[in-house]
Amino acid sequence: MENQILPELSTKIQGLFYLSESEAPLVIEKLGALPKEQLNAKIAELNTAAPEALISVKPDDFFEKILKSADPNDDIVLANANKFQELHTFLKGNFSGIQVTRIEDGVKVPIIITAFLPDNTCIALTTYAIES
Repeated sequence: MENQILPELSTKIQGLFYLSESEAPLVIEKLGALPKEQLNAKIAELNTAAPEALISVKPDDFFEKILKSADPNDDIVLANANKFQELHTFLKGNFSGIQVTRIEDGVKVPIIITAFLPDNTCIALTTYAIES
């Protein structure tokens, strides 16, 4: 299953950028087989962050905000927002336990979208926002 979904996921994030005060690409990381209840601890460990710095965002709200904040007069920004919507649809159709986590501990805010394959393998799409 992973052999089919991950290449397609790679295609979905190619040229996709999280826009804030910077443009940050999304990167796929394999977190391996991981119990869902250990996910936040793993995210904190991988990012050398205090657990209380992890802020959970509802996935629907996260992706909706990207679309709503896109300038309708900027074709590039709008196309990027639409690619995020396509990514969200793909994630919902192929993964479970989708979670969006922000690590709010400075100007550079890591954003980690995690999801589980049917075999309980966890993948993370990592990016960041610059918020000064």
